[in-house]
Amino acid sequence: MSEERFDRLENQLTQVIQAIGTMQQNMGAMNQNIDALREDVIALRHRIDSVEGSQQMIIREGFQSLMSYNDDLNYELSDATRQNRLLKRRVIRLERKEKED
Repeated sequence: MSEERFDRLENQLTQVIQAIGTMQQNMGAMNQNIDALREDVIALRHRIDSVEGSQQMIIREGFQSLMSYNDDLNYELSDATRQNRLLKRRVIRLERKEKED
């Protein structure tokens, strides 16, 4: 093998070794980026879970207050109905009394 050819092969081999080193560094950086991305996804998942939990709690509390308000209205309606019945009875009694007189 000629000296010139040997030098060219040695030069090409040096370039390949340097390229492999560069590739290894890039792969290390890529692995770090993948790990960071994985951590970001996990943190985002926790935030989404937290937001969903907060929304469910807000909705649940909203329904609870509406149900309490509805219960209050039902109570007031039944009380008004009862009072209306009493008034009707009084009116009937007064009308009877008036007819008797």
